[in-house]
Amino acid sequence: MLEVKYYKDYRHNYLILKDNGCLSENVYQRKMVTENKIKGLLSSQERFINGEILLYYEITSRQSLFSIYDGRSIGMEQLKKFFLQLKLVNDSLQKFLLDASCLILQPEYIFQDIETGEYFFLYYPDPEEGSFSQLLDFFMDRVDNEDADAVETVYKIADLVGREQFVLDEVLKWFQDDVAAGSKKQKQENPYANAEKEERMFLNSEGEDEAETEELNAVGREEEKGRRDKAKIVRKVVPVWGTCLAGACLLLYAKISYQLSYQEEIYLIVGLAGLGVLMAGSVWWFIYTYFFQKTDQEQGVKKEGERRQYIATCENEIPLPSSEAGDTVYIPWTENCENKLYSMDKKNKCHIDLGKLPLTVGKLAGAVDMVISEKSISRMHAKFSRTGNHIYVTDLNSTNGTFKNGMRLIPNASEMIEPGDEIRLGKIKFIYR
Repeated sequence: MLEVKYYKDYRHNYLILKDNGCLSENVYQRKMVTENKIKGLLSSQERFINGEILLYYEITSRQSLFSIYDGRSIGMEQLKKFFLQLKLVNDSLQKFLLDASCLILQPEYIFQDIETGEYFFLYYPDPEEGSFSQLLDFFMDRVDNEDADAVETVYKIADLVGREQFVLDEVLKWFQDDVAAGSKKQKQENPYANAEKEERMFLNSEGEDEAETEELNAVGREEEKGRRDKAKIVRKVVPVWGTCLAGACLLLYAKISYQLSYQEEIYLIVGLAGLGVLMAGSVWWFIYTYFFQKTDQEQGVKKEGERRQYIATCENEIPLPSSEAGDTVYIPWTENCENKLYSMDKKNKCHIDLGKLPLTVGKLAGAVDMVISEKSISRMHAKFSRTGNHIYVTDLNSTNGTFKNGMRLIPNASEMIEPGDEIRLGKIKFIYR
């Protein structure tokens, strides 16, 4: 049984394994893993603390297979990607003369970079720890029942494992056969697909695909709208400028052609000054309309959105309980709580509903159940789960940490939360009600 601990320093998260006797016995494997960068393996380093050998595996910005698919289903595409990368890491191990049976194939110790989709495996020089049965049970429990190919593949693998006839290369052939069959079927269903594609390329003289053409059309429409707006402004400004210039020319002509008295010259100067003010006003109106009006409208829309969000937040506040006649009956908080985390941040008024668990939160859309757009939040930051009547929060190797009542959680460690607890994710504080 592996003795696992998690540790976080200033910038890194580590999974730590103690020596169960195999590290000191298998010096070659330990040195190969810690001193070489083997593609597909978690990078590791050995440390000697109090006379014990410890292996530190870096898991920064990576999530375990168990955390990613807790409450989610696994389809054929996910199975194909996993077994393909498992084959690649096995090939890498052969180059270093390492035993592939020492891979720890348990969902808690298989990690994935959720941004790139690349898997990373943990190597420990003890073949007895590298059981495949737990991973197979994990796939069978979480396989997408609506994906017939995935279900069939998982149970075929289980049958081969049960008969001790499982060969990874044979499984990869299944995926290749499925891809080839799918391509052949698509070609049979639409034999004129290539002809249609060639026709579209011929009609598009620039050689652009339909998405690019649509994007260019959208840009053209925006440019056309901008030209029309400019034309409207010019049609309003040009008559004013024309009138002012004509008046100024007439006044200058009168001064040059006729001998004017002192009083008439004053009137002429006043008239020219008025025309100058009128022209300056029209120029300012043109600049404001063209450059600043759109910005003011955007600010107005933003302020209106903030106002509506504030009103909606106020309307959702919990009303005070009304007093009723009769004896007071005590109701435990755990039965009467709303199962919600209310944000205490004025700028980010997001609430986390814990009614449907498990629930993962982070800022990477598609990888988590709830997205929180905040720089201090990690891509997959924390997970909320239920065991019996209790709710637990688990830190998922987050960069800025998960805190309960001011105490930072150890990476991948779960803590029970109760009504009134303060939970902090990065910089955002929540109160559990």
